[in-house]
Amino acid sequence: MLIDVFAGPDRRSAAPRGCYHFVRSPAPGEQVEIAGEILTVADAWHTPATHYAGAKFAILVGDATIGGEPAMLCHDDAGAVI
Repeated sequence: MLIDVFAGPDRRSAAPRGCYHFVRSPAPGEQVEIAGEILTVADAWHTPATHYAGAKFAILVGDATIGGEPAMLCHDDAGAVI
């Protein structure tokens, strides 16, 4: 599943972090690993735009977490784990 990732304290001030492939959509409270950082998902929402071929789901992540085990890894466009 292609997901847009935003980082910040809330949706209004979040900065785009990239678009990544996940096995499934992460839920708020789950930890994900992106580019070697373990991040906690603060929010998740559908982006059902039908006028472009991009991601239809987005997540908001907070600051990096030290330690812990991510619930899932993301993949880059080529399918390699990053």
